[in-house]
This record gives sequence, C-alpha cells and structure tokens, in this order.
Amino acid sequence: MTTGTNTALVNAVLSGVADARQTYATWTRDGGYFAWAPEYLLTVSVAQSIWEWCAPLTVWPEFRLADALREACPGNQRRPARTATGRRADLLVYRGTPQPHAIVEIKRNVDGWGKIAADVERLRTTLAAPGASFQLGMVAFSSTLIGGNRAKGGAILQDRLARLADCVDHIRLPGWHCRLTTRAIHFDGHEHWSAAAVVLEKSTARPSRRGCDPACTGSPAQVLSAS
Repeated sequence: MTTGTNTALVNAVLSGVADARQTYATWTRDGGYFAWAPEYLLTVSVAQSIWEWCAPLTVWPEFRLADALREACPGNQRRPARTATGRRADLLVYRGTPQPHAIVEIKRNVDGWGKIAADVERLRTTLAAPGASFQLGMVAFSSTLIGGNRAKGGAILQDRLARLADCVDHIRLPGWHCRLTTRAIHFDGHEHWSAAAVVLEKSTARPSRRGCDPACTGSPAQVLSAS
C-alpha cells in the first residue's frame, strides 16, 4: 500500500484504467476489445485502485460538482459557476480533511483531443475557483486501436498520444503544472491499447507563454486506423 501523495494517486489512476482492461478481457474470455468496454467499468476500476493503493484517501463516485465546489471553497459564498450546475465529478478524492483534494474524470477510447477538450476545460475551470482546496485534477482515459500489426499499430497509437501531449502543453492555468502521463502501449494480437491521463497538479512553477495550437481548441476527434 502506498501513501496518498499526488504521484501515488496518478499511478493508481493509470493502474485502474489498465485493470479495467484485464477485467473486461476476463469477463469476455478475451472475446471483447477494450475499445468496447463501458466507461462505468473504468470508473469503478479506478476508484477501487485509489482506495486500495492510496490510503488514507477516500473516494466518492458521482459527486455533485456544485457540492464539491462548496466544500472546496468554504469561504466563498458565491454560487457555483454554470459549468458546475447539474454536473457530477466522476470521482472526488479526499485526503484526511473536510475539503476535497482531487477530481478525477474518466473517459473511454479517446482517439483525439476533441473527445476530451470539454472535460479538460471544465476541469480547468473548476480547479481555478478562488480559494479552492484542490491540489490535483485528472482526465484519465483509455486509448485503443483495433487491427494492424504490432509495429504499425503501435506507431500510430504513439503518434496519437504525442499529439495529445502537445495539446496539453497549451493548457493555461497559472500556478498549475499540466502534463500528459501515459503507460506503455500494449498489443494483445488484435488491439493496441494504453492508459493515459491529462494531469493538472498545483505548483509554483511559472506558466509557459506558448501560443495556442488551433488543433487543440476543441476540434473533432481524429479517428485513426491501422489498416
């Protein structure tokens, strides 16, 4: 069992995504692609991984975002932003205090920035709330590619992840460090897959002044094929 550090939490989240793949393969007797796995399976698997490996953190699935903001900003009496109204955080994580420590959003089968752009922007806005207690935010996801040989399919998926990392470099959130963290690309004979996450971690680092890449402003997802 590890501690509840941010590094441990990021590792636990990525392990949870990978565990979901193994669970789905077991349930389907290796007959189902990870690309078909439902999002709720990934969410539950990630929650289980955090709970098992990041004591004393506690995990709350499907927590109302407006309530999370009230708890994260106890001194702020303003109404939550419209982006929080009626929405829920997939996982809200506490680390031994009444205020939440982290938000984790889960997505399945991400094949381009357009699949997660809205989620990342909503997370960025939430973390930026004045006086908020959040120290970490993540949009964790699976990325898969059906078909193709080991070398060609692996190269395509690697290129996809590299382009996602480029988009993460353009996230603007002063006082936060933003990065894409990925696990190794796996190939099981019929599908390439990887676990990855956009990670926003509170820091004192000076933000970058790079310009915005037009490819990273909510463009449609790029569907890639190994054929």
